[in-house]
Amino acid sequence: MHEFIYKQAKENALSSSMGCFMKGTLVETEEGWTPIDELKVGDLVMSRPENGIGEAVPKRVVNTFRYEDKEVVMLNFSQFPERNGGGAGILAVTPNHPFCVYGVVTNLILEHPQFGKLGAYWKGCDYDDGEYVFAGDEGRARYEALWAFKHTPYEMRLYEQPVWKRADQLERGDVVLGVRDYYVVEDYRPLYAYRDTDQAWIQPINLAYGWEQSDRGNTYDMVLDEESRNRPTRDWLDVPNDENLLYVDEDGQRHYRRYRTTVYNIEVEDYHTYCVDYPGILVHNQNCGAERRSRVDSLEIRGKKELSDFIGRNPEAHRGKQA
Repeated sequence: MHEFIYKQAKENALSSSMGCFMKGTLVETEEGWTPIDELKVGDLVMSRPENGIGEAVPKRVVNTFRYEDKEVVMLNFSQFPERNGGGAGILAVTPNHPFCVYGVVTNLILEHPQFGKLGAYWKGCDYDDGEYVFAGDEGRARYEALWAFKHTPYEMRLYEQPVWKRADQLERGDVVLGVRDYYVVEDYRPLYAYRDTDQAWIQPINLAYGWEQSDRGNTYDMVLDEESRNRPTRDWLDVPNDENLLYVDEDGQRHYRRYRTTVYNIEVEDYHTYCVDYPGILVHNQNCGAERRSRVDSLEIRGKKELSDFIGRNPEAHRGKQA
């Protein structure tokens, strides 16, 4: 986990506030997909057992929640085993919302004999040399190495026991489960305020080794509706955000005013889980009361056999190679 995100996660761990999603985020229901802000008590949503193992079945919504002026961040997922940098799932979520993690990618970074660690995203790797990175014979060799790397499918190791992690604890390479497939966490990035409440600004992923020092970034339209496929959509590229810059610290990290909006959550009977975005990624309804919060924090999942049985019943959810 990046040091900046790690510090944030430690701070967020002290908060007992409820995890939530932006207005328009889709939730899988018995009849299809419904924006979370339109769900009502009594509606049936698809829910898996709280230990993450088992079929999704309809469960009733027993409570709905709405909170104003809350910070949200962006999560980006790719569909296992494709190494495409994300886009299969994009979520705007509060940093403390719990996700069920089933395993981890084992070949996220590959060692190349000439160009070192591919996929590491730190200075000296990948595209760090700018416009001349593919110049000359060495540039062509680098291009071929990167092309081969990007077309090398992910491999993963399943945990004996799935674990619950808050959004701000997720790391690149964590594996979550959707309706029929596994998905890989590709990116977690803070969202910052921009010119109006329907836009957010984010420092660029292609500067992952030094993104927190970047003075330019990309804007996203944060209206989640049918036109946007109920996801944040990228708008402008490589633009400054000086009007929302708060300060630059001694390490060169730029601190901006956070993007804040109205967010929503639901409480689900029995399993206390539901599935979000078109992939149907499994999340917990989280701390709907102190007892429920304690259960999430200390959740234990029994036995490798249960997970193996679950995979056996759902062959489409287990494509690609495992380590």
